[in-house]
Amino acid sequence: MKQIRLWLIIIFIAVSSSIVNSLLKNELQTFEVGKFEFGKYDDFDEALAKGLTYDMNKLIYITRHDGVTIVMYTTIPDPTEFQDVMEFQDDIDFQNEMEALVVQFFEGNDEEGWEVLGSTGWTHYENDNLTVYDTFLRDYDDEGNVEYAFDVTFGEVNNPKIDTVETKSHHDTMFTEATMIRKGLGRYYFQIGQGAIVRGISVDGEIIDQQGS
Repeated sequence: MKQIRLWLIIIFIAVSSSIVNSLLKNELQTFEVGKFEFGKYDDFDEALAKGLTYDMNKLIYITRHDGVTIVMYTTIPDPTEFQDVMEFQDDIDFQNEMEALVVQFFEGNDEEGWEVLGSTGWTHYENDNLTVYDTFLRDYDDEGNVEYAFDVTFGEVNNPKIDTVETKSHHDTMFTEATMIRKGLGRYYFQIGQGAIVRGISVDGEIIDQQGS
């Protein structure tokens, strides 16, 4: 009888330990902060819903490069993020209407799950012709080897006379035409690679604006 009780106790401890470990594993796999969750997502729709660093206002563009899915979207920043920006501290209308452009990186698939790569932030400035932003992804495996390494140049096109956008790094001898995206009334461009020099060109080939050097 004592032996049966002992076995029952052992089984109870084993089952309890398994349940606790399972709960802890689930907690570690998904650490939630607001709408943003750290961890893996079951499918890409969930990754977009829970994996974006900022609340998405408009989805602008999705593309893949070297096994990485790149998402470009707009967000309306939290007004508290303007506290240290003297130019916009008291401009409530600007704070409520301004859209920042963000690029974020994901890795995975719907069979094995999705996860966020790299870090994400946003910057913003006003320009009547076009804006120029850049970000990059540098990701390494467990042995410290480079797994992903590339740059992205992107921005918004505000001048209707600009037909195409071209970019060039310091090492390039020729400009490369960027992908143009129209979303609603807005126009944007996207380019894989460093864009040290970015220029907007009219349909007649006139350089309307050039930024960088």
